[in-house]
Amino acid sequence: YPSVQRVSGVERVARSTLSDALAKFDPERLRPMIRAIQKQIPHLDRLDSDTAAVARRVIALDGSWFNLAGEVAHALHCNRGNTSQKQARIRWNLQLDVDQFLPEDCDVSGNGDGSEAAAFMRRLQSDCIYVVDRNFVHFGFLNAVLKSESSFVLRLKKGVLFQVDQTHALSEKDPAHQVLRDETGHLSGPTSRGNADARSCSAKPPAQTLRRVTVWDEKNQCKLVLLTDLLDVPAFVIGAIYRQRWMIELFFRWLKMLVGFRHLISQSPRGITTQFYVAVLMSLLIQLHNGRRRLSKYALMWVGWLAHDRATPEMMARAMARHERERLLDRARRAKKKI
Repeated sequence: YPSVQRVSGVERVARSTLSDALAKFDPERLRPMIRAIQKQIPHLDRLDSDTAAVARRVIALDGSWFNLAGEVAHALHCNRGNTSQKQARIRWNLQLDVDQFLPEDCDVSGNGDGSEAAAFMRRLQSDCIYVVDRNFVHFGFLNAVLKSESSFVLRLKKGVLFQVDQTHALSEKDPAHQVLRDETGHLSGPTSRGNADARSCSAKPPAQTLRRVTVWDEKNQCKLVLLTDLLDVPAFVIGAIYRQRWMIELFFRWLKMLVGFRHLISQSPRGITTQFYVAVLMSLLIQLHNGRRRLSKYALMWVGWLAHDRATPEMMARAMARHERERLLDRARRAKKKI
């Protein structure tokens, strides 16, 4: 890109040269820089007012796949779709602070790294709420979260057995938030001959009392069954926390489609990790520069143009200032009309 040439003073760098250089860099040297910038990010109010009563951070966990060349040995080799053709891929395991819309932690998984839930167990943090989808119904993962003194909100699979000990009356706000049932009980785990302790392939189920909250998903016209260890918050708050899981899907979409982060420059584990860390640094610097969340499609579109060298930072600054001014004027007009 011309902008990179102007900054670096180099007309052209061969892709193989860049890949070889990234393979020699130690990506862990970037972690202190990431932590230092994270501390400078201003604290933002809750993204969803319904979760204001929850003091801990809400962190969404998920992994996203990125394709590699077929000869890469450390990649996970699997079938492409429903065909017999093999595809080499790696998975980026991301922890996203949903209120800040910022990566909190990440690492890379390849061949032999186990399931998605097991990969996240090695980097769990304390005093936060992990919100995850059905892929994380893994007793080992749930036990690890509780052992780290954090909590979880996850969507249960249909086949997971839950023994109900008590059904609770819904609060006044629960029906308005499409809450159908609020129950407490225990995960009984799989029961079969020779499996007296109800152990699954991962571990025993958590022994403590858990909560099952069933909410109605109006968009998809289906029931969502949520499991959590949060017993002291209203049922509708559990649903509000789970809705924030989609923020991590938005982040992956921004990274792949708008920024153009679809192809990995390097094929080595070090180089791939370095490239992801640079993407994290980019998102942190954008947040630090703006001082607030930038989740609008308009702002993300400009970031994509910058990445593809179709715009300059000066052009983006002028456009965003104009957009912000128009937004504030529109808000003032609507407030005046309401009065």
